[in-house]
Amino acid sequence: MESNDFILTDELLEKVNKFSRAKLAADEIYTFPVILCDNEVDRDYERFSIDALRKLAELFIGKTGIFDHNPKGENQTARIFDTEVKVSTDRITSAGEPYAYLSAKAYMIRTAKSADLIAEIDGGIKKEVSVSCSVKSHICSICGADMKKSPCTHIKGAEYGGKICSYILNDPFDAYEWSFVAIPAQKNAGVTKTYDNKYDKDYAALKSELAQAKKENFQAREMLKKEILRLSFLYNPLITVKTVGFLTNSLSFNQLLELKENLEQDLKEKEINSKGKTNTTNKNINEFKITKKEN
Repeated sequence: MESNDFILTDELLEKVNKFSRAKLAADEIYTFPVILCDNEVDRDYERFSIDALRKLAELFIGKTGIFDHNPKGENQTARIFDTEVKVSTDRITSAGEPYAYLSAKAYMIRTAKSADLIAEIDGGIKKEVSVSCSVKSHICSICGADMKKSPCTHIKGAEYGGKICSYILNDPFDAYEWSFVAIPAQKNAGVTKTYDNKYDKDYAALKSELAQAKKENFQAREMLKKEILRLSFLYNPLITVKTVGFLTNSLSFNQLLELKENLEQDLKEKEINSKGKTNTTNKNINEFKITKKEN
């Protein structure tokens, strides 16, 4: 077990005062540790690389803490004055890497207004946090493709050859804020007292969630393929089921969506053109009848 508690030394107080206009004394501020993010697969099937965590450690120095990622000035509650990436020697992530997390030290001013929040933090009510940042790369864990540059067909949460697909967040270039939230994307992110190996138990729950996601992705994909088959028949009855099946089996989920939308658009245009031709034919018939009466 590794403790995240810390004593506000003169050295740390000096780091706090780099961000204050007036020189603050130790009894004027409240400090607390917080885990901002880690390299475990989160609820969105994404994870930071260890190198990304190290870069974020630099970027999050001085960043403000707010509520629910709402950027109003009145929501500013705390500020980070020190960070450190910690790597566990006895814990492995679901991706097979040593577990690492970005630990930060934050401070807030002791006032009558902040007293309730301090009590909620100490009481474990305000605990979970989420970070807001930007990264240059989303790397597919299955094939290594950068999803921002050359997307592959692998789907987050789906299983390929016994491995669950996730996106590795790499090359962070900006950190905006961190927020107190009710449900963070990363399960281990939050205000902490200690780091405990009990989090290893979350792996079983994560596997269950991934299995469910795989099932839901498969069902959604099959429904989409059936809808494409129906639309294809309406557009051109001569297209065979075998041909459509061969095509849809080779497409990603996003490509299937795009194909469905294109077919729907083509059918609408076909219907409009068909109505236009019918109206023109009716008009010619009426003109013929009128001409016939005049003669």
